[in-house]
Amino acid sequence: MLAIDGGRPLRTEPLPKRALFGEAEREAVMGLFDAAIESGNAIGYGGPEEAAYEAAFVDFHGGGFADLVNSGTSAVYTALGGLELAPAGEVVVPPITDPGGVMPVALLNLIPVVADAAPGSFNTGAKQIAAVLTPHTRALLVAHIAGEPADMDPILELARSRGLPVIEDCAQSHGARYHGRLVGTLGTVAAFSTMSGKHHATGPQGGVVFSQNEEVGWRCKRFADRGKPLGLEGGTNV
Repeated sequence: MLAIDGGRPLRTEPLPKRALFGEAEREAVMGLFDAAIESGNAIGYGGPEEAAYEAAFVDFHGGGFADLVNSGTSAVYTALGGLELAPAGEVVVPPITDPGGVMPVALLNLIPVVADAAPGSFNTGAKQIAAVLTPHTRALLVAHIAGEPADMDPILELARSRGLPVIEDCAQSHGARYHGRLVGTLGTVAAFSTMSGKHHATGPQGGVVFSQNEEVGWRCKRFADRGKPLGLEGGTNV
């Protein structure tokens, strides 16, 4: 019998508070301010802390290229931007996701086309994606919702047959595995959210763009920072 119907409750005390941030995080942040005050220089971006995080993120995923951005929405935006899709093309998007996972499509002058959910899942599937493909389709955006990976092998096979890149939205699935492979390593490029409500957080908001394709990784990094010539021969980081 359910507790609501008079049965014995499984838990008699409230769940403990979620302790995402503690003294170690406070000290790390204050250390940045202390260094800035002592040196007289403003806290910059792209510094050693960011580089260390990106290196750890890449190592966890077995190699690749990562770039920290300010939100999961920005991660999707940057992943799409790094693919350099021509305006007015269609991007197949998931049926269930955060609005921030779809909004970047329209912001890049692309057309979102919603694929239905696969039976018994919050995620879309290859059959549902195939039903909405047109000659104008330019990419597939696949979300792994609530920690459950989408059935990626059929989706990837479909994408290869059509020559379409696949963006994985891993905002809700950090560390999830599909047939032993980490999500984010399956498609062309992946977007992660690291805001405070996710499995792994970098602060109130945050995101990561990740790819195991070097060219895509550099294009995303350049797109994220105003087109700076990062990773180009003879380019600079200023």
